Amino acid sequence: MERLRIGCRDNALAVIHAKRIMQKIKRADSSCQLDMVTVAAAEEQVLELTEETAHNGTFAGELDRALLDGSIDLAVCDLGKLPPQLPPGISIAAYSARSDAKDTLVLPRGAEHPDMERPIGASGAHRRMQEGVLYPRFDIAPIRGDIQSRLKRLDCGDYSALILSCDALARLGIRGRSSRVFSEQEIVPLAGQGILAVMTRENEVHDCLSGVDDFFSRCCAKAERTFIESFEDICNNPVAAFAQIQDNEMQLTVFYSDGERSCKRQLTGPLSEARKLGERLAREVKQWYEHG
Repeated sequence: MERLRIGCRDNALAVIHAKRIMQKIKRADSSCQLDMVTVAAAEEQVLELTEETAHNGTFAGELDRALLDGSIDLAVCDLGKLPPQLPPGISIAAYSARSDAKDTLVLPRGAEHPDMERPIGASGAHRRMQEGVLYPRFDIAPIRGDIQSRLKRLDCGDYSALILSCDALARLGIRGRSSRVFSEQEIVPLAGQGILAVMTRENEVHDCLSGVDDFFSRCCAKAERTFIESFEDICNNPVAAFAQIQDNEMQLTVFYSDGERSCKRQLTGPLSEARKLGERLAREVKQWYEHG
């Protein structure tokens, strides 16, 4: 009988995600004994983490260390929060079926539309850059912290609206706060958004994860992360990618900005060439910047 310690970040949404994975493991192997271990991020003592710091490798830092020192056996994390390159000794063993990857506009309680005198808050430079196109007359400002703290600041009047993940609202039971849902073409999501990654130490095999791993999510992750891996300094330059699959065909939509010019591209190809789609779009985007 296998006993596994499942690690996750120490916040409400991360715990919900970890419980979701634990349920899938139990359905695949009811004899498996599971314990949840919440891991606090030391960085939060001095910095509220955002997508930018996540891509720099700090978001999952404490989970990485807990895996490598043996404090936990598996780590559950939103794939969109993981840097393109994982630390040595860690690999992704399973990808969950993708949930809603779209973003949504959230208004203060009682409001019917954003107030132009206050900014729209969005974490992640990729959101802010794309939202600026959709709302050109508004100031688009950064916001940090977990979902609950962001909503508190919204309702206190610091922001006229927020851009949040549809899935995060649904998981927290506050889907009703959603005002306008953006398509994945209006705001291209972070690579991996809506997919949970289960990380392990390299070369470790856990058969119980067969009930978690989703083939289509794995293919999407391969295409999306291949695209973002092709760019340097993605902490400062917004980059995003989203793949959809239908009838063994993959449609990959990508976004990149150097802070001055932005580029969206889309390409469709065979599912078997997921990585090549990411590579091709990366080349196209780079060529556009060089010669466009």
